[in-house]
Amino acid sequence: MKLNKDGHVFTILFTFVCTVVLVFPLTLAYVGTKPIADDYWRLQHYVKTLQSMGIPADVLHPAEAKAAYEKLEKYTIGTFTKDSAGKDIVEYAPIDFSGIAQNPAKLVLLPIKDEVINKALQDTSYTGNLPVFFYVTEVDGQKRFGGDFTGPGLWGNVSLAVGVNATGDQLTGMRVLFNVETPGLGGRIGETWFTDQFKDKKPGTGMVFNQAGASAENGFDAIAGATISSTAVKDTINQRGLVLLKALIAQKGGTK
Repeated sequence: MKLNKDGHVFTILFTFVCTVVLVFPLTLAYVGTKPIADDYWRLQHYVKTLQSMGIPADVLHPAEAKAAYEKLEKYTIGTFTKDSAGKDIVEYAPIDFSGIAQNPAKLVLLPIKDEVINKALQDTSYTGNLPVFFYVTEVDGQKRFGGDFTGPGLWGNVSLAVGVNATGDQLTGMRVLFNVETPGLGGRIGETWFTDQFKDKKPGTGMVFNQAGASAENGFDAIAGATISSTAVKDTINQRGLVLLKALIAQKGGTK
């Protein structure tokens, strides 16, 4: 029987064939590659978190990075609850940054396991809207503190891993966990030359942009032509990261 190409039957059959030929293979490819992508993002998170806290790590040695990351004490802001299947999940709480800045005791820490962070990484891999996670460890007899902090950029979220020393008066490092800023401009905030600027800086009352020809102890060079993205990094560190890290140190102590 010859089908009428203008008829409904042909349209339905054509749509079905296109779905099978195009959508089904793409779905299989997504399902097959997603575990690989998840492993990649987890490794990146391990390495960047450790680097921000001044702990050596690189993607060429994934087992070592994973082992070092698993040794960190981990906390978040939220409460345990149950999902529809009765499984334990974390319900992340809104953060009162100004209130915590005035009274560090308002920071209520929830100890968590690696599985909680891994799930958050998987759930937010396309948005970068990470919950706040905190990390505590010891290096050469002194505590180190770190955390993941997210703020608004030009086109979406900017998520940073920020680390500080035992007293919180010096940065041990900063790495960009996620950004969707303009490639070649704001997207350069993720490049090592930019993030390396923050190591050993003393933020004092907050990080600032260096003035031409000068380098302040709490300053860094903004990216030319990407003021908004550079400002997003500065504000996320100052208004979120440093506020919460100081509260974390107030509760967990600066030295062993």
